[in-house]
Amino acid sequence: MIFKLNKFLVLLIFFLASLNLLSEESLKPKNEYSLVINEIIQILDRNHFKKNIKINEQRVIDNFLVNLDKEKTVFTSGDLNSYSTKFKNIYNLDEIFRIYENYSNRSLELIGYQKEVVNLINASNDLNTTEFIKKSRENEKRFNSLDAIKNYHALLIKNEFINILLSSDDFESSKLKLLKRLKNRVKSLKRIKSDDIFSLYTNSITSLYDPHTNYLSPKSQEDFEINMSLSLEGIGAILSTEDGITKIVRLIPGGPADKSGLLKVNDKIVGVASQPENDIEDVRDWRIDEVVRLIRGPKNTKVRLEVIPNSSPDDVLGRVIEITRGLVKLEDQAAKKKKVEIYRPNKSYNIGVIDLPAFYMDFDAFSRNQFNYKSSSKDVRNLLRELKDEQVDGVILDLRGNSGGSLYEAYSLAKLFIGKGSIVQVMESNGSVQPLGHTRGIQNYEGPVMVLVDKLSASASEILAGAFQDYKRGLIVGSNTFGKGTVQRLENLTYGQLKFTEQKFYRVSGKSTQNLGIIPDINLPYVFDSEEVGEMALENSLPYDNISSLEYEPFNSTSNIEMIQSFSKKRVSDSNLHEYIKDQKTQSKNEIDKKLIPVNYLVRKSEKRAQEEKRLFIENRFRVSVGLKPYLNFQEFLDADPEELKEFSEKMVLEEAARILIDQINFNKPKRLSSSDFR
Repeated sequence: MIFKLNKFLVLLIFFLASLNLLSEESLKPKNEYSLVINEIIQILDRNHFKKNIKINEQRVIDNFLVNLDKEKTVFTSGDLNSYSTKFKNIYNLDEIFRIYENYSNRSLELIGYQKEVVNLINASNDLNTTEFIKKSRENEKRFNSLDAIKNYHALLIKNEFINILLSSDDFESSKLKLLKRLKNRVKSLKRIKSDDIFSLYTNSITSLYDPHTNYLSPKSQEDFEINMSLSLEGIGAILSTEDGITKIVRLIPGGPADKSGLLKVNDKIVGVASQPENDIEDVRDWRIDEVVRLIRGPKNTKVRLEVIPNSSPDDVLGRVIEITRGLVKLEDQAAKKKKVEIYRPNKSYNIGVIDLPAFYMDFDAFSRNQFNYKSSSKDVRNLLRELKDEQVDGVILDLRGNSGGSLYEAYSLAKLFIGKGSIVQVMESNGSVQPLGHTRGIQNYEGPVMVLVDKLSASASEILAGAFQDYKRGLIVGSNTFGKGTVQRLENLTYGQLKFTEQKFYRVSGKSTQNLGIIPDINLPYVFDSEEVGEMALENSLPYDNISSLEYEPFNSTSNIEMIQSFSKKRVSDSNLHEYIKDQKTQSKNEIDKKLIPVNYLVRKSEKRAQEEKRLFIENRFRVSVGLKPYLNFQEFLDADPEELKEFSEKMVLEEAARILIDQINFNKPKRLSSSDFR
């Protein structure tokens, strides 16, 4: 897509429909709205972690207008000046609704104009202009006139036509498909309610605090709960909407999508067939709840999805996948173990791997005082016992993709490896700090251990990894983690709910896990890492900082890190997978760095062919180097089962992690330092 919305609007649209068009419903403020705004401001002033936020009319209206028209393709510069001048009071909702009505009317006019442009296109030659559009107009100046905006929208719709034509190569069907998209945008806007506009405005206030502070209207709250419950039923994915496109926000560990390996975070779903025999339905510009309901279905049935991978530089490079629906059960997310055997001269090493996809706990059973309630810490303790009986030389705790869960489980699990001691510090909004951990306890496992993380390791995963790093209990290997170091709470309002940030995590060393995440001791380029994912990618996220360190006694098991890093770096640089990943990133960066898109069918067709040839070359060079059969053509690559390469990549990740741990074993013996040694 051409448009690029800020992260705040992405989160907001998770609850709303596309806001590009005009609703036929009469939209006006409800009586309770002003009271809700007052409640929100009072709660945030009193309880939000971030203090002394100045909420004034100028900041609010500027934020609202930016969020409404981020790409600057609806309002002229004169429109914005007029709206800013008239807005004198944050409780003046009549003015906000007038602005939105103007936005909607203008959007409808522009879509009508785009429809005229499409109807006038008679051949592909009409799509061969010498003009360009920008990938993003976010940092550009606004147009000075409506005519200039219309001219740009003509280019936008021609570019969209080119995208469709490049995929189908059928002119008339491409035109019909595009006209249907425009019709869908009108239908979506007709469902916009007053609550949606109020939510957009109210979140223009709450987003001034941080990106995790949001207002949920009663309908938004219901949609959120439906989406969360659907994550455990269907394909097992959390979805959101950006620019009218459904995106994968998170894959539920153990769910059908996660197990299939066919979907990844930030992949786009642009088409759905609820049954395999049905035609693919184009779901661009659909409401998120409509897309979710189409994807849903009874377990053991199949759904087909048209997907544009996040790694794809162009929306035309997509593929159709099929996933069998199912239920995500607690046991599907349970910790599991495996072993990796590494041969070294004069010795063979057995390394145990514990895959922990989530910090889970059966709270109902726990609250009923049932002894055998299921939890991640209990499961890991049992797996450690089994691995010790199997006489492994060390253990890798795999937290890749673990987005968090129970805080109690995080420090209970840390106790298994560290024993007694604080694990994390929690700062309240009033500035008070509470350490959490265990004043008494023994290690269940005293042997060598490593923690494996990636960019999707978040929250409780970062607390655990930070504790390992601070206590020098074991090396942290992988990529920088997500950086989610805050805690949110829900509070009921007169109308709807408010989710706001009230606490912040700090490590025992005093460092925050917020924003920067956990920086690994040894970087492993094989694991998932993306600049588009993480707390730093969210607008107005709380900053990294630090507080006073607690007193704690570290181990001595993570010395000689530089030497271990150099050994790993040499092995990685010599591997075929490293070269493959580097080529992929270079290719992707070259496409991302292109700021202008030619609105020319022949040029774009040539570019598409070149992209396909380059991607096919990269894939086949790697496949041949590791003994796999090369793809005959690009379509065969798109249709290929990703499990083959996924299994190979996973094997390389765990084997290199095991080699790093073996180097750690040979250099260090895990022993807790005495207080005198620490000094």
